[in-house]
Amino acid sequence: MSSISESQQRRVLIVDDDDLARETMRFVLEDAKYIVFAASNAAEGLTLIDSQPIDIVLSDIFMPGMNGFELLANINRKRPGLPVILITGFGNIEMARRALKEGAADFITKPYNVQEIPIMIERNLTRRTLETKREDLLHEELQKTYRATMEALLAALNTRDTETEGHSERVAAYTMLMARQMGIEGDELTAIERGALLHDIGKIGVPDNILYKPGPLDDAEWVIMKQHPVVGYRMCMKVDMLRPAAPIVLHHHERWDGAGYPYGLSGDEIPLGARIFSISDTVDAITSDRPYRQGRSIEEAQAEIEKCAGAQFDPEVVKLFLSIPVEQWEQVRSAIMDGREKRAA
Repeated sequence: MSSISESQQRRVLIVDDDDLARETMRFVLEDAKYIVFAASNAAEGLTLIDSQPIDIVLSDIFMPGMNGFELLANINRKRPGLPVILITGFGNIEMARRALKEGAADFITKPYNVQEIPIMIERNLTRRTLETKREDLLHEELQKTYRATMEALLAALNTRDTETEGHSERVAAYTMLMARQMGIEGDELTAIERGALLHDIGKIGVPDNILYKPGPLDDAEWVIMKQHPVVGYRMCMKVDMLRPAAPIVLHHHERWDGAGYPYGLSGDEIPLGARIFSISDTVDAITSDRPYRQGRSIEEAQAEIEKCAGAQFDPEVVKLFLSIPVEQWEQVRSAIMDGREKRAA
């Protein structure tokens, strides 16, 4: 019985239309304790790649139908990072250069010593493992940088924010609740969260005499204030991780009926994330305490938002908003408040 468990064994795919070459390599690799899959053409090989957790591919270049270079291109699209070693009996330096330029991990010319193939496989798998670790470390460092950037921007926003305490965190949480209910996930969900958190980041560029003016703004001052989504958009577009969130920042004051700003977009012209956010923003405005009034209930917010469906808000998003139980909204709000209290303690 082998001392290597199946989960530890490497899975190798051989693609070669030469039966003798393919079966000889299979024999040698199985003897070296690899799990071997074999295909007589590229199409069959791609089917195996779709259905099996292949670790490395060895493919002939010149085959009927799809050739090895075409197979390599397909693998790079389907499984980026999967090592592919190309093999040919008609090799020259130009072909080797082409193979490596197009993404092959290695290149072998026939005739070759079949006993050296396991060494080549291990060399390429080890290289890929090291590359993956390096990529993971770089990704981790990039995420740390992104988090630090978000924290710095939020801190800067909080110094300029005239809204109630915790506004950005609450509207982000409300927006995420609705987005998840709509089935949004992955990168799109992350972009929506970041856009909601930083929706008012452009207020950093609004002069103090306008941002903190105790009375109503005059027409000229409103023109300047209404540019804060544009300023925020430009800021986000300068940071790679925030570019997908930038449209939400730009359009968070647009209205379904086209009466919003900065561009007066209407209906589906407004990005979905911004349409969701506008409801979250209104919920928080209605339910939060202000110096001149006490915050109202979620039920009152629901009634107000329902009245504005089709005018200020996307009617379909309003339906979704109304379908979420009041208790769920209150739980989200309480979780944000508890989190802020713990951080402040």
